[in-house]
Amino acid sequence: MRPRKRASWPITVYRYWVNLERETWVDLPTSVTDEAEAMRTLWNQLVDAFAQYQAVYQKARQTSLETSVDVQSESQSPQAQIFKQLRESLALEAQRLTSECPAGWANSRFILTQFQAALSRYFGRHGNPPHSRTAPFHKVHFCHQFTAGGLPVERIFGQHVQRLHLEPVPPEAFQPTCPQRQRKRLARTSGLFQVGDSLLPLKTILHRPLPAGAYLKTAALVGEQVEAGGYHNGQNGGHRIQPRWQWSLHLTMEIPPTIAQTSPEQATTVAALRLEGGLWEDTQLRLGMLSDSTGREEALLLPHAILQEWRHKRALQSQADLCLEQTKLQLQTHDEREQLPTPAQRIFAQLWAVRAPGLWRLLQVVEGESGSPGILKLLHAWAERSTNILREARGLERRYLGHRDWFYHNLATNLCQRYQQITLVFLDQEDCEEEATRTASSYRHLLAPARFVTLLRQTAVKTGTEVKLQSQGTTQHKVRADTKSVV
Repeated sequence: MRPRKRASWPITVYRYWVNLERETWVDLPTSVTDEAEAMRTLWNQLVDAFAQYQAVYQKARQTSLETSVDVQSESQSPQAQIFKQLRESLALEAQRLTSECPAGWANSRFILTQFQAALSRYFGRHGNPPHSRTAPFHKVHFCHQFTAGGLPVERIFGQHVQRLHLEPVPPEAFQPTCPQRQRKRLARTSGLFQVGDSLLPLKTILHRPLPAGAYLKTAALVGEQVEAGGYHNGQNGGHRIQPRWQWSLHLTMEIPPTIAQTSPEQATTVAALRLEGGLWEDTQLRLGMLSDSTGREEALLLPHAILQEWRHKRALQSQADLCLEQTKLQLQTHDEREQLPTPAQRIFAQLWAVRAPGLWRLLQVVEGESGSPGILKLLHAWAERSTNILREARGLERRYLGHRDWFYHNLATNLCQRYQQITLVFLDQEDCEEEATRTASSYRHLLAPARFVTLLRQTAVKTGTEVKLQSQGTTQHKVRADTKSVV
């Protein structure tokens, strides 16, 4: 890997939500879907190469165990030598497959980097081995890398269209004296992002200006399916609803370093935060307890609306499950079930175990037949009801998770501005009471303390705050703050 030209400059990722003219996956140009297919094919080829490497290694390891005797050092053992040689051969094979991939250079390198990261997690016993991807696309990542030190961000707004182009925004869009509604209107812009042979038109709002003097290292267009397809029964008949996708533009930049201004209070104040998430008076979630060197203690509570919306989402999920079970009971005793074709009969034979995907497959089969109007009407009613409930639940989930992340971001900024040193204390599971542990684990997904730690470490880079991690009852160890942040 080449050394950075500006190694002392911090790296920051700016994310902007974008709207594409063709937002759904099926409406995208063929060259875009072909690029995604080529990237997935490369990933599967790398997985197959790793599986072959695993088989060869296990066979060679078994052979070496039968022949090796009196080995004094593990690093000098035949297994270690075989492991080293096979890893080198796997790396060469991965480079060859990447160079032969028909996808763009940056996209191929991105897949290779993701595969190498998956291997590092696996060999470090922090994850499962990489597996093949054959399911329909739910998330895609198209990127461009700018070498030779990066591209000055001012050139994004130039007239020359090359991989990424945005229309310039007037300076008044970022003036605090300008009304917020007017700033938002002025910050609207459009542009183009190249994927394969296609230029995708996009619209976005530059909610914050790009830093002056920064260099663009990577530009990525990320799409994710946020709502599954469904069914809508209107006045003119029912029709399928395409899955909804959400797109964002990620700009990774090197930003000129700034001297962090430290207040006298911050320079002499340290704090400790015990991350002991749990329920607080049945209305709020508590992230932890904060105490500082001045004797101040404070409970860090999440807004009560987050917990309320989370409970409402769970109630909606229960409604969807109840609707599914009621529909299955009606189908079991329906008079037309004997008239269904063989594929539908197979689903009916296992109806007691069928979940929502199974009923969608049954609906697809019945729609191709004309002899079961009653069952078709029943399935259409279930599909529309299930679509409405699950889309509302998914919308609630996005809203309370976004509210949580917004709260964590502001909390991290506030703490880093107040304290020069912050120690995060994690409680050992065996030190917690059984009931408290069970209560905390039931809200673990919602609390996501690791998400707060990530935001805190990212903010600490900008303010110069020192962040330490410590497990209760163990020796504390300092953790260097990350050099990447998401804005």
